[in-house]
Amino acid sequence: MTQTPQGKPLPEITDLTRPFWSAARNGKLVMQKCKACGTLDFLPKPWCIECGDRRLEWTEVKPQGTVYSHTTAYTVMMNYPAWKDDLPVVICIIDLDDGPRMYGQLTDCPPEKVRIGMRVKAYFEPIGEDAAVPKFRPA
Repeated sequence: MTQTPQGKPLPEITDLTRPFWSAARNGKLVMQKCKACGTLDFLPKPWCIECGDRRLEWTEVKPQGTVYSHTTAYTVMMNYPAWKDDLPVVICIIDLDDGPRMYGQLTDCPPEKVRIGMRVKAYFEPIGEDAAVPKFRPA
């Protein structure tokens, strides 16, 4: 597994996922949109989750939304000690303003201040020359 210099795992970038990581590296949030039914979806797939059509195009979406759900990790995740200094880590499911849901880390907010319905905005943390991770902070 490839890791950052800090010992954190890097995502496996494939032909299917490369547009997402590259757009994030350029400060944009993109998702696949079905040309047949218009469904937007997070997590790249080779077909539409609603109608099964394979004609998907990458579309930029607004990088803001509201917290749908959240959880906080207080211990090291996945046995990677490099994350110890990041604890606690708040992970949210975000209802994006353009419709789809996605999960992401919420930063710059103590866990006890996170609320369902809280407005958040994405920012992009570089993880290499070709990729960045979208994370969220309070809007």
